[in-house]
Amino acid sequence: MAKVSVIVPVYNTEKYLERCFDALVNQTLDDIEIIAINDGSTDNSLKLLNDYQTKYPGKIKVYTKENGGQAAARNMGIKLSSGEYIGFADSDDYVDVNMYECMYNLGISKNSDIVECHYHYIQETQNGRKELATRGVIKEHKDNKDMFINPQVSPWNKIYRRDILLKDGVDFPEGLIYEDTSFYIKTIPYIRKSAYIDEHFVYYFLRGNSTMNANKSRKVADIIAVLTDIISFYKKKNFYNEYKDELEYFCVKIIFCSSLSRIGRVKDKKLRKELINKSFDFVNTYFPQYKKNMYFSGKTGLYIKCINKVNADVTARILGKIMKG
Repeated sequence: MAKVSVIVPVYNTEKYLERCFDALVNQTLDDIEIIAINDGSTDNSLKLLNDYQTKYPGKIKVYTKENGGQAAARNMGIKLSSGEYIGFADSDDYVDVNMYECMYNLGISKNSDIVECHYHYIQETQNGRKELATRGVIKEHKDNKDMFINPQVSPWNKIYRRDILLKDGVDFPEGLIYEDTSFYIKTIPYIRKSAYIDEHFVYYFLRGNSTMNANKSRKVADIIAVLTDIISFYKKKNFYNEYKDELEYFCVKIIFCSSLSRIGRVKDKKLRKELINKSFDFVNTYFPQYKKNMYFSGKTGLYIKCINKVNADVTARILGKIMKG
């Protein structure tokens, strides 16, 4: 059994593969398994992966599947993994060579189910690179409920104990943009102890062809689908009552903050109204008493409690100008 399995979905990223895989094969951790899932690439990616597998037999395992998206590739990698912990890397990013040794050792020493680190968030354009402020709050969580309140959903700055990711229903929903959000929230009930290391191990790149730049109306539809999927999971697994307040806070804040900002960048007024109505329908269906939630306090709480259908369009357009993503 490897200490850490690193799952790397690959789709047409030949330009960045060498940098990504050089960092992985040179990890200081002495027992690491790198699982590359070629997701039907049409460029030279598969040849490069096979070259790495030949050069590093036993360390890199290459699998090929029909193109089905990053979520399907990650799910496949989880099933194929053997590590005590599982990490994820994006094939167009890279990590420090001591990342997995430091995170694994911390996880073992603290008997943690999840270990998180910080990261560099870099915008790359034709004019060069610019480091941006990281998204979300990166810190050690007080308990697993705090993971709802101060979430950082991306999987590539974490390692998870493998048995958690093998739980029924804990997977990346396929065909949706926000698969990371669903995956992160579904792991929370199984996490008994978390750890955090204050090191910027990951170099995450935002590029022009990133899925972050998908059309805004689809983003809104997908986040509602993802949140609905999360709620169904919690009810099916009998976790809902235990985490209702935290789940309510997490979902409503997404709908009325980041999702509403994306609606504000939709040019078509009729479509904006339609998306706003869908957002309120979701909130009123699942969380009709959200204004009583104890987590909605301070400025954020006041803002959330003041949002209504009358002022939502104006608010959305203001948010669309001042918020990113």
